[in-house]
Amino acid sequence: MKKLFLLTVLAFVFVHGPDSGAQTLPSPPKNEFISAAYGVIGRVLPGHESNIHFRLMNGPTWRGNDAFEVNAAGGVVTVEGNSAIALSRGVYYYLRHAVHAQFTWEGEHIDLPTVLPDFHSGKIVSPYKYRLYYNVCAFGYTTTFWGWKEWRREIDWMALHGINMPLAMTGQEAIWQKVWERLGLTKSEATDYFTGPAFLPWNRMGNVDRYQGPLPQRYIERSEVLQKKILNRMRSLGMKPIVPGFSGYVPEALRKVYRDVHLITMKSWGGFEPADGTYMLSPLSKHFVQIGKMFIREYRKIYGYTHFYLADAFNEMTVPVSEKYRYNQLSEFGKAIYRSVAAGDPKGIWVMQGWLFNNDRKFWDKPSVKAFLQQVPDNRMIIIDLANESFHGWKQLDGFFGKEWIYSIIHDFGGRNQLFGNLPFYSSDPIKMLSDPNHGKMVGFGISPEGIDQNEVVYELLTDMGWIDKPLDLNKWISNYCMSRYGAYPENMKLAWQNLLKHVYSNQMGGPLYFYQHLPMLEHYNSGLAFPDFDKAVGLFLSCSQALNGSGLYRDDAMEIAAQYASLTVDSLLNRAVTAQTKSEFAKRDSAFADAFALLRKIDYLLRAHPLFRLKRWVDLARKWGSTPEQDDYFEKDAKLQVTVWGGGPGLSEYAAKEWSGLIDRYYLKRWEKFADSLEHGTKYDILNWEMKWNNTPIEHFDAARPSDPVKFAKRLVADCRKILDKN
Repeated sequence: MKKLFLLTVLAFVFVHGPDSGAQTLPSPPKNEFISAAYGVIGRVLPGHESNIHFRLMNGPTWRGNDAFEVNAAGGVVTVEGNSAIALSRGVYYYLRHAVHAQFTWEGEHIDLPTVLPDFHSGKIVSPYKYRLYYNVCAFGYTTTFWGWKEWRREIDWMALHGINMPLAMTGQEAIWQKVWERLGLTKSEATDYFTGPAFLPWNRMGNVDRYQGPLPQRYIERSEVLQKKILNRMRSLGMKPIVPGFSGYVPEALRKVYRDVHLITMKSWGGFEPADGTYMLSPLSKHFVQIGKMFIREYRKIYGYTHFYLADAFNEMTVPVSEKYRYNQLSEFGKAIYRSVAAGDPKGIWVMQGWLFNNDRKFWDKPSVKAFLQQVPDNRMIIIDLANESFHGWKQLDGFFGKEWIYSIIHDFGGRNQLFGNLPFYSSDPIKMLSDPNHGKMVGFGISPEGIDQNEVVYELLTDMGWIDKPLDLNKWISNYCMSRYGAYPENMKLAWQNLLKHVYSNQMGGPLYFYQHLPMLEHYNSGLAFPDFDKAVGLFLSCSQALNGSGLYRDDAMEIAAQYASLTVDSLLNRAVTAQTKSEFAKRDSAFADAFALLRKIDYLLRAHPLFRLKRWVDLARKWGSTPEQDDYFEKDAKLQVTVWGGGPGLSEYAAKEWSGLIDRYYLKRWEKFADSLEHGTKYDILNWEMKWNNTPIEHFDAARPSDPVKFAKRLVADCRKILDKN
């Protein structure tokens, strides 16, 4: 299809003001909503803005929620909407449904015809006031080392996908540093409190202090500059970002300043040593509200207005209350956090993630939750019911006892990037919730992944669900998804998706691991990803290569599905090697290891062609934050630690495992090769010492060799796997 040529005639945009009726303004429009929406279109569809006309929607929408309507005729697309996000979403709705285009993390499929087709969407109104995005952990597992280039594209992605309430956690250390120093801490005491960049979410939530610190001042200062850009862009689009508040965690050094301060020593989290432990102010301390007030006022001074403040007090932490006074003490904690928000911003709303209620259901029974919330005004709090795929907090806890809340889905833990998810659940459970008379003060729909840049079908569906209030035909949706992603929907792709929907995309796993990603061991392991008929789905998917030739997103997906098939084959071979070892069948053991290791090298080679699944990308982003070779190396180490051993106890090791080139051949494969060698020669090797040395040693270069035709190589890789499996 021919690309759309830039029209030379300036388009005029009709703007409906709330009082003045229709008026005509020359392009570019002056109205801020329309200007912001045009900014998105200019970045996503450069040169095509003149064929898109925006109008502000007249009249109220259902409960004031965002709404849009698209009408296209004669090659001109007119989008009406009541906000910049609604207008942007309207354009994306047209792109998806009328011209079969898609804008994703991996890239985009945008091939516009010379004349844009006629189209009418009807009026589409979101059933949700807020459409939330992010989990606090995503600011560790994905965005830690992003710069403005990455954030600019991501915010455009949010706008097109209809997000109007993103978390915005970047840059808060600059504010905390000012607060701690104003309270009397030295600069080093304030800075030493922070962890390394990749672990800041858990420092912010009170899980761990100091680990991989001190945080470089350069990172603090550059993050402040970056956050100003992020918030300015979000606000220009009318988004309502959720920014950090104060949950009670403080540096231990505060004791030196206030001799009478009552600090609670929290029980260690995640296997970390007490030296990396955290400290919390007593809710009865006069300093609790004072510090919260100082933080919010300084935050608003530096970053501008906001009214939504995230404060998570007991994320996976033992709650420091006595059984005798449990309810009174919980009530005091809730009151102190709310008062610290209100003191800093009289219009402030406390937002909290509801993960704690799911994570420790034994402690957080109804009376405990009610006590924690009871002294907070109902209209000054929003609870993110974080993981509805595993725990309907709103059902179990009586709609959170009158508080406003947001229904949300996590999907992903640790940013793991295997193919998995539960599309039938995602497409049906929110609809059931909407029709449930007991859903209380539900005000929003959210997606709360711990990491992104994976399983794009999941996030296209979930963002669509933020605009749907009626049952969805999932098969029809998949058809449209493939058309917009690849430009066609061959019969074999339809059959492939029928198989994928049976198992791969109908499971509730939050992030499985392959056997080869685990520490080598002489025990059998099942990742849970070896679904029936996956072999058939892979073959059908790859058979579409000729029909979908030229589609970059098909190429990416073909690499991912082939890598998963080969990874499962590797796991099968490793299990065979373990069995052979226990039976002293050493020739079979060595043969299974050899085949497994050869496949791992091929998987790594294939994924070098992927736009996202590369350790090099992660390390390069990290090293850009340094200004000296020593700083570059520090940021690289911090980045590598997170995706390997993490820190603390062994339970966190490989929590953020990735199927990435560079990580497969340089880390997972090397560990298993050393393990196999130790078995062959009857020797032992210190695997923990090897891991630490690997993380401490900068990678001098990454192998740039990659397949010239990734789809062809993916098909050959699958064929190799089948030969190996048949041989054994």
